[in-house]
Amino acid sequence: MRKAWLHRLEDQYAGKVWSDPYTQRTFERLEDDAVDRSTLRVPAPHRLQGIERSLGQLKRLESTVALRPLFSDQPRRWAFFDRRSSIDVGGVRVYAAPDVAVFHQHRWTLIRLQFRAPKHTTVSQQLEHLLMIHWALEQPGFPDDPQFYRVKVVRWTSQQWHEHNVEPTGTVLKQAVDLVEHDVQEMTWLERWSRADPSLATLPLAVHDRHCQRCPHLSGCPAEEGLALAKRNQERSVREASQSDATKSANTA
Repeated sequence: MRKAWLHRLEDQYAGKVWSDPYTQRTFERLEDDAVDRSTLRVPAPHRLQGIERSLGQLKRLESTVALRPLFSDQPRRWAFFDRRSSIDVGGVRVYAAPDVAVFHQHRWTLIRLQFRAPKHTTVSQQLEHLLMIHWALEQPGFPDDPQFYRVKVVRWTSQQWHEHNVEPTGTVLKQAVDLVEHDVQEMTWLERWSRADPSLATLPLAVHDRHCQRCPHLSGCPAEEGLALAKRNQERSVREASQSDATKSANTA
């Protein structure tokens, strides 16, 4: 879906309009390419259903408040970007380019598209979206003042597109940078932890089991049989290790 959208956006920016038959053929071609590259064999009826769903999803995306002006001949300055474009934040390479930027009423609206999104968003996710402003501040041709930006998120969840704004204030813009620095510190600490104990027996576990439901690393994880059980086993192992160390100290004394 994202690949088709990028093709659509590139052509729209170049003034090329997609007809319905052309859109259908484009999705069919991309679907065929994806199936050919994979080892999956998708039954024809399921393939057609997937294409129809994607077509409907694209149509509704073009009708969102954020993107409708781009496809309805309303005069706007706009641009689209590659998410792989990065900036340096506190010595860390951060990939925070917006998907689309639209200029209207003397300000730029930086738009983040999420083709798969959880039903509810967290505070940390909102802060991550604000990193788009930090990205724009480093780009030639964009204002160097945060007050000239808006941030809008368009996300697909529960079979429809949802839109919401994230208000950029000086406080939350700083918190967004603090979040990056905190995440880097946590990952550095986690890397050292894993090197000290490659068995994963003392690996910090998720806070809630909902984080495990779609985790691609669940197989082989200590929480594979359940997060609560893994935490109990981990607590027991730590307790036994502490008791063993105490016994060794007593014997040495």
